Amino acid sequence: MKPSAQEVEEGLSSSDYLVRLEWAKRMDFIPTPEQIERGLTDKNYSIRSTWIKRLDFTPTPEQVERGLTSTIHKERLAWAERKDYVPTPEQVERGLFNEGFLVRLAWLKRTDYKPTPEQVERGLTDTFISIRGLWAQREDYVCTAEQVERGLTDISEDVRKTWILRMDFTPTTEQIQRGLTDSSFVVRSAWAERMDWTPTPEHIEKGLLDKSPHVRAAWARRIDWTPTPEQIERGLLDNQDQVREAWAQRLDFMATPEQIQRGLKDKVVSIKIAWILRPDFIPTPAHIKRGLKVKNTEMRSAWEKKLRNMYQDSLENNSNDEFSMTL
Repeated sequence: MKPSAQEVEEGLSSSDYLVRLEWAKRMDFIPTPEQIERGLTDKNYSIRSTWIKRLDFTPTPEQVERGLTSTIHKERLAWAERKDYVPTPEQVERGLFNEGFLVRLAWLKRTDYKPTPEQVERGLTDTFISIRGLWAQREDYVCTAEQVERGLTDISEDVRKTWILRMDFTPTTEQIQRGLTDSSFVVRSAWAERMDWTPTPEHIEKGLLDKSPHVRAAWARRIDWTPTPEQIERGLLDNQDQVREAWAQRLDFMATPEQIQRGLKDKVVSIKIAWILRPDFIPTPAHIKRGLKVKNTEMRSAWEKKLRNMYQDSLENNSNDEFSMTL
């Protein structure tokens, strides 16, 4: 049962701050503008904080400004995290230049303003890695060649990777070469996954022999090059599951009967499924019967999908009789 207006007013104006706090947390009434203002200016921080987090009212510009200039860090943070007002350029600048790391982070995560070139540059050179990384993720500014180079050589592998993932610049040959030999497998993998440059056969072979399985798998997933039989066989025999799976999912080569049989017997279920669904694997009736009886539900679903694919192919190729004979 909803409280009456009198009960609400008595609770919010109680001399006991615990009572005021309890009422501020209640969401079964609509506060009046006077009650909101009184709550936001309460002498107790916990009560003010609770009112700031309420989303059943739209704050006035005066309330926003007062909150953003509070001497209490947590209060400024709470107001920076509210998204129901459009900040002024002055408020944005003040927030992005705030001495509190969490406040700067909160303003950086907002998308209701377009940063100035000066704000971008300051953010990209922030002492905190997480802030530099988030600025690198923003897409509402045009980066300069100097900012790209600085980002690609940042001390943090996460920041370097974030810059590699940006597609609004064309990397230089030197940047690519440096990235492919980076000490971090995270960075080497990211460069292998970036598709706006053409690798040489030497790049590919070196990547396929990388000590990191993440990098080897990333190169196996790249489809702008044609693997040699030796590279295929080596990849399918890799001792790391993710690399074998990446190769099993490549469809630009015709696997040998030996490779197919080996893949179907792999210890990893997802790799077996990849082999089942390959179009160059034509199962025998015995394969199908065994497949539809396996206990693993994922494997059984894969075999059912294989049958549907075969049926669809038979319709497209007008070979229903051949499909029926296979079944």
